[in-house]
Amino acid sequence: MLTKYIKVIIIAIILGSCQNAIDATKNKKKLEVSSTSEIYTTEPIYKISFVPNNVASWLGHLIMIDITGSIFRASATDRIAKLVAAGSYMDVIGTSLKNKSGLFFAINNQGVIEAFIETTNTGDFTFLENISEPDGFIKFCKSTGSDNKIIAIKNNGKFFQIIYNINEKDRSLITSETEIVSPVSSCLTSKGLNLLGEYDLTLNDKLLELNGNKNDSITLKISDGLSIRGTNYPSGVYLTNQNMGSVFNKGLIAVTLEEESRVILLSLKYFENKVLELIKPS
Repeated sequence: MLTKYIKVIIIAIILGSCQNAIDATKNKKKLEVSSTSEIYTTEPIYKISFVPNNVASWLGHLIMIDITGSIFRASATDRIAKLVAAGSYMDVIGTSLKNKSGLFFAINNQGVIEAFIETTNTGDFTFLENISEPDGFIKFCKSTGSDNKIIAIKNNGKFFQIIYNINEKDRSLITSETEIVSPVSSCLTSKGLNLLGEYDLTLNDKLLELNGNKNDSITLKISDGLSIRGTNYPSGVYLTNQNMGSVFNKGLIAVTLEEESRVILLSLKYFENKVLELIKPS
């Protein structure tokens, strides 16, 4: 029995040494980037999705759920988020519809999928009555990019494709759901956000990191901007490469904070340029 334990310990030491050897072979670098902007909220945010606007990019929205479960919205140039729906929501997903009103879906704490549509030129969203009321859901998958389809997981672990049709005049929605095979990229797994085609932006143990496919690793620090504080305590990171207006016309990165009621925004173009300067200095 003692010999068995000794073997287990030896194997653990060898595996640990191998991992250290792998880490040692990584080309590790550090990068400091400045905050571009920020959005103030009433509570810390734990989930963000995006609703871009291809006609008036500055009207694209970040749709956010705070730690109480309420939904807020803000454009990238807003300084204060505005309430869309109070309550207890678990997940949210925006759509990217061309030449149509902004639309997003949310799952409430009963597992029912609800929809909200943009109804004013100032970016207000209104609840859409869903005649079908699909329920039993716990999480959305990444948008399919289709004009009328989303994918979500039910509490039984099964995946469903939901087809929706909107009647904007009556402000109503009809949905139908069909069980599908699990998507190749499972939405039960947290995956990195791709940058420059070769780096995954991830959050690991409160550290923002870029991990490259050539064994490169970059640790990121968000420092203070001209009037925007940085942070050492990110809690989440979200990215869109859609035009969100102004300095965010090539997209943005939104960083939520652990115990602060604000969201830091980084211009995606600025961020990518800083990465390129680091890995390919002139």
